[in-house]
Amino acid sequence: MHTINCLWQGLATGFVLSMMLGTVFFALIRNSISFGYKTGIWIAAGVILCDIMFITLALLSQPFAEFLTKYKSEISISGGIVLIVMGILMILKSAPQLQEGKIFNQGSNWYYLGSGFLLNVVNPVNFFSWLGISSFLTIKYQYTIDDKLIFFTASLVSIFLAEVGIAFFASKLRRWISPASLKRINQISGLVFLGVGIKLAFGF
Repeated sequence: MHTINCLWQGLATGFVLSMMLGTVFFALIRNSISFGYKTGIWIAAGVILCDIMFITLALLSQPFAEFLTKYKSEISISGGIVLIVMGILMILKSAPQLQEGKIFNQGSNWYYLGSGFLLNVVNPVNFFSWLGISSFLTIKYQYTIDDKLIFFTASLVSIFLAEVGIAFFASKLRRWISPASLKRINQISGLVFLGVGIKLAFGF
């Protein structure tokens, strides 16, 4: 019964985290509409790789947590600047480039994998979220390391499946998306990146 509790709590937590309307959410929609759901799978894989790193550090590396806490302001500013630049570029280059009947040029799978990883890693809030969840599980439920491994594995599976689902359904909209609509989506995505970046960099 306890194992089942760890599983469903992890699945529920992962689903809630995946539904947060942040940069990853809009990147999934934007790229899946432009290039198909497989690009969303690679972005989701990059997010999961980053989350695995964060969870591992949260579980095993107290010195790293202390380092991030000490330099949280500097890390937030750096990550914020990266997102601000990405947001501005999205807005400035929001108009889709039509070439050979296709919208934009599709990047490599490694590009999308790296994009998912980068979008997750530049925001220190993501690490502190996992660190906070790990601490909460210890204090509230007295979870052992084995319990946490079950919980976090279920969370990561839930996040990955939810993000793949978002990418798949977004890709189905491609046939109804005009260049003007895609331009608007790119602008909205850019504004989200810009807003998150400003919040990180300036602490608004």
